Amino acid sequence: MNQVLLWIRDHKLSTAGLVLVILGCVALVNLSRRVHHLKPRTAAPASGVVSASGTAAAGGGGSLTPSQQAGTEQNARSARMRSEFEGATNYLDFIGQAMGRPQEGGKFYALLAWKRCNDLNQHKGIAATHTGNDAFHEGAVALIEDIEKRCTGVLETYPDIQSLYKVAMEQRGGRDFLMPPDGRGIVSPAARQTADADIDAALKTGDRWAAAEALRNNADFLDVGNSAGDDGTDRQLHEWGAEIVGCELVGNCRGGVEVALHCVGTGDCAHDDWRDVILAKVPDTHRTIFDTMLAGLHQRMGLVPGHTDADDKP
Repeated sequence: MNQVLLWIRDHKLSTAGLVLVILGCVALVNLSRRVHHLKPRTAAPASGVVSASGTAAAGGGGSLTPSQQAGTEQNARSARMRSEFEGATNYLDFIGQAMGRPQEGGKFYALLAWKRCNDLNQHKGIAATHTGNDAFHEGAVALIEDIEKRCTGVLETYPDIQSLYKVAMEQRGGRDFLMPPDGRGIVSPAARQTADADIDAALKTGDRWAAAEALRNNADFLDVGNSAGDDGTDRQLHEWGAEIVGCELVGNCRGGVEVALHCVGTGDCAHDDWRDVILAKVPDTHRTIFDTMLAGLHQRMGLVPGHTDADDKP
């Protein structure tokens, strides 16, 4: 025993080192056991992109991120409001009750109802004669007369869109998620520096009517396609392109209000598709340039060129 103690005393540094090594090994073993029982961290789902159709691309594992979930819920709410807008038999009543429901896009759709009535007022009258499809002309006249009834009292109550916007903003309920800041593009002029941001914001809502409105209001400022070399010509081509892509977004190119107004007001009822009416306005000398702009607008809005939801319906 004395020999052992003497050996330890003579080799105390070596012994201390050995003890430290042993303790280190024990600690590593315990740590490895703990790690073995830990569950692997689930990878965060990729942030989804809300398409122009309002369908949110799912993140990892097929689940929606909180922002995607909110976008889906907003789209469902605005879909109800949109259905009420299209089915309203009295737009004045619709405007009155919609303004108090901004969480469903009510203020935005109230302004759209006013704009529809104002568009009708700008194209009053029926052409003495018409060419083209007699059945389409009859249907267009019936549609316009029906909208005239729906619009009774709207422009008398709200003579301009600014007065309606002021009343809408005074309503309780908070900000309308479909409404651009300060009513930009609808009530106040759109601007080049905010054009892309306003379109992106509209696309993220998942509401196609909001996206179409944002496109029409900001098309002049988008850098798409080739240039005709003249600002005025480029502006006109952009506006025509936005009309085509806009009606494709909401699915009312064929037999919609715009083409019905054109038929009834001008007597040109050869086309029941608004796209054909617009394309007929494009000069042959600018058709190639227009096609590049139109392709750029389709890409900007995430649409398949020339295709609408209505095209899938029998």
